[in-house]
Amino acid sequence: MSNATSSSLAFSSLDALPTQLAILDEDGVILYTNRAWREFGTEHDYQGDSSSVGTNYLGVCDLSTTDDATTASQGIRAVIDGERDEFSFEYPCETPDERLWFTMRATRFVDDGDTYVQIVHLDITDRKRAELEAEEKAERLQNLARMLSHDLRNPLSVAAGYVESLLDETAASDRLERVAGALDRMDDIITDALVLARHDTVEGLSTVDLETRAAAAWEHVETGTATLVVADSVEFRADSNLLGHVFENLFRNSVEHGASDDDLTVTVGVLDGDAAEAGFYVEDDGVGIPTETRDEVFEAGYSTGEEGTGLGLSIVAQAVRTHDWDVAVTEAEGGGARFEITGVERPA
Repeated sequence: MSNATSSSLAFSSLDALPTQLAILDEDGVILYTNRAWREFGTEHDYQGDSSSVGTNYLGVCDLSTTDDATTASQGIRAVIDGERDEFSFEYPCETPDERLWFTMRATRFVDDGDTYVQIVHLDITDRKRAELEAEEKAERLQNLARMLSHDLRNPLSVAAGYVESLLDETAASDRLERVAGALDRMDDIITDALVLARHDTVEGLSTVDLETRAAAAWEHVETGTATLVVADSVEFRADSNLLGHVFENLFRNSVEHGASDDDLTVTVGVLDGDAAEAGFYVEDDGVGIPTETRDEVFEAGYSTGEEGTGLGLSIVAQAVRTHDWDVAVTEAEGGGARFEITGVERPA
């Protein structure tokens, strides 16, 4: 086999690799990229020559202000300088459509007395998503264990203490009410914890009506003198059981935390827009949620009320994620809290 044939075969072999590959010289300039590298650039609207040949890879990294770019630049330079034979690390890559994950590996080699570095980007998105899903499930189970072992112990102790005192003296109605309250709180915590533990997948999508589902959920919540207003309605695809948990917990949050007086109004309406923006909102005219705490309200255990379990909005966030929707909290026009759920699929 001639040298020319061997060289052609080598480059054809590199082109056949499913991983993105580039070869750099000692200055970090890209000398060669394979087909997967070029196709990735074309698919994601890379500005310029998708092959990147002639571009200084290290220069591009240095221009970026991200920690990942700095890590890559430092690692590749260490390989070029002979401080290490190879370098690798994992990093996320944001595209217009989704978030991907890659492993970048830099390997030093010498050919005919000259030093080169081979850069390989391996798509590990499927593996990373599986890892993140497993971590999320593990965290959810840890939260469940914490709530069952700690959060239930306090109301249980209250109930047990009053029951013990009732054995020694005449039962008083106010003490019986405290026992009943403690036991009700235990029931609330168990119910919420089981929702978190069980509902991590969509059991079945069906076409639902916004007004109908909101009204049904309102009937399952102690709303006192609050009023529900459905501004407009739309049909969309959802797991009706999980959707019920979304509405019930948003309504409960408004009633328990949003009321500044006895005239609270909760409004449900439609969000129009493209596929990513379409959805619905739930807002109230209460006191609202301070800007500095809006990133925390969906965390398990977060609550500003003495009677809340701290799980309601965490359940909302989980049900939304399970549908592949998005949820955001902002301020309503009247100053109250407004929750916007987007990315909702509508029937064709």
